Amino acid sequence: MKKLLTIFILILFSSPSFAGDCTTTAKKGLEVYQEGNYEQAIDLWKDCLDQGVHHPDLLYNLGNAYFRQGQIGFSIFYYESALRLSPNNKDILHNLKYAQSLTKDKVKETDEEENPILTGIYSVHHIIPLKSQLYLILVLAWLMAGIGLFKVLSKSPRAKNACLGIIFGLSLLLGTLALSAGYKIFIFETETKGVVTATTADVTSAPHDRSQTLNILSEGTVFNVLSVEHGWVEIQLGDKIKGFVKTTEVGVIDGL
Repeated sequence: MKKLLTIFILILFSSPSFAGDCTTTAKKGLEVYQEGNYEQAIDLWKDCLDQGVHHPDLLYNLGNAYFRQGQIGFSIFYYESALRLSPNNKDILHNLKYAQSLTKDKVKETDEEENPILTGIYSVHHIIPLKSQLYLILVLAWLMAGIGLFKVLSKSPRAKNACLGIIFGLSLLLGTLALSAGYKIFIFETETKGVVTATTADVTSAPHDRSQTLNILSEGTVFNVLSVEHGWVEIQLGDKIKGFVKTTEVGVIDGL
């Protein structure tokens, strides 16, 4: 596997989403991971998750630790979770594809040729994480308000025209960021994936133990989540597989 560990301690100090206590915990997790104590590293990094810290590097490292333990289902779950927050990350994509190559239920990849223009737009769309985009939108809004106030107070026609030009440029940038952030929020709210974390998961016709088993999914299989309630997940996999699985046998990737 390529680049099994991302050093994300510096990010802990710069990101407002990381609590101070979690910085020490994450650093300890890195130390025990490098010593080969993957189980303890998982426990420490999960403490960060419990504190509300959700960063792609943290999730990526959890995936690496689970992979080292031979738990392919959980490794794919955390790789997919990390990819949801950082869709353009090549290291996450590489390790995810490698882990998926070891699963029994193979996902058939499309043979369609990628459109370079659409690929470029997709890459630009995901350069900045959603949280950073929201911060930028807020900063730009206040900056535009400040420039607008300066324009009103200024007595120089040249300064007023310059302010108009700056506000116009910033409004274009603000609109682009808002559209990109809005689409990401829409995807988070409407598309949910799940991963089989148990050795196998029975897909049943109804959400109870006495229902008929329709299919059996293997560890690491990724599916679409339709609903979650009362200990069961309604799933869909392609056009043929649809039913219910127990929440104890799968992990659901939410918006984090």
